[in-house]
Amino acid sequence: MKLDYYLARLWIAANQIVVGTTMMRSTRQSKRPRPTDSNEEAFFSEQNKASNRLLAVFPAIMCFWYKYSHHGLEIDCVTDEDSIGGHFLKLLTGNNPSDLHRKVMDVSLILYAEHEFNASTFTARVCASTLSDMYSCVTGAIGSLRGPLHGGANEAAMDMIQKFSSPADAKVQMAGMLQRKEKIMGFGHAIYSESDPRNVIIKSWSEKLGQDFGDSSLYHISVACEEFMWDTKKLFCNADFFHASAYHFMGIPTKLFTPIFVCSRLTGWAAHIMEQRTNNRIIRPSADYIGAEPRKVTAISQR
Repeated sequence: MKLDYYLARLWIAANQIVVGTTMMRSTRQSKRPRPTDSNEEAFFSEQNKASNRLLAVFPAIMCFWYKYSHHGLEIDCVTDEDSIGGHFLKLLTGNNPSDLHRKVMDVSLILYAEHEFNASTFTARVCASTLSDMYSCVTGAIGSLRGPLHGGANEAAMDMIQKFSSPADAKVQMAGMLQRKEKIMGFGHAIYSESDPRNVIIKSWSEKLGQDFGDSSLYHISVACEEFMWDTKKLFCNADFFHASAYHFMGIPTKLFTPIFVCSRLTGWAAHIMEQRTNNRIIRPSADYIGAEPRKVTAISQR
């Protein structure tokens, strides 16, 4: 498998880009003629350029959308930050992010970057197997991510823990949720059976962020939720759960949680698309018909 190779190349390239000046200004000022069909990846040899461009512009796209749609502001999409995480945070807040916030965003983007054949990644590879372009494959992946069973778990976790007033209250309310058979997001995983290794990492950073924030109550509530779910259901936190409190401590609005995931997972999607292309065979599963057996039908002329 060459996936690790492509993944590493994409992350190295992404963090070497001077995101604001080289990519955003080139978008405004470049006089290079554009393809008439708006597909910039005219040949697969341009796939690195296409994926690097997506990595560079996605933070600006989502921050511009959020600021304009929620506050009516048109922000400048150029910063002097030299990393994707730092660029995103400065676009969002308008201020230089702290070293701690830069570090946690880098960690978060790495943790979310790739996770083998989940629904969105599989969608991207199916699309790639038809020899479609990079942009269409990524669009298909985003469409799969939009479903609540795949994307949005960290947003749902944030909506839940914000309702709890204390660790004790969290356990009481979660017991009620289980009694009512309500779905609790952010726990368990289709692949992992005992723990999610990504959770341990983001949990430790959430604790540090809470201390830096000056109010760790949301972290302690999250820990209480983790304890309750393990004690009652033997369900562990996945990568999404403590991401909720971590993003909150950095001042990131809940509506941007899933778009941040896209900024990160784009790396994995692109790597899978490239790998599919290197030894392609169209992905076309077969299906077994389980309907009614063949029946005799009276000709219309005889009815």
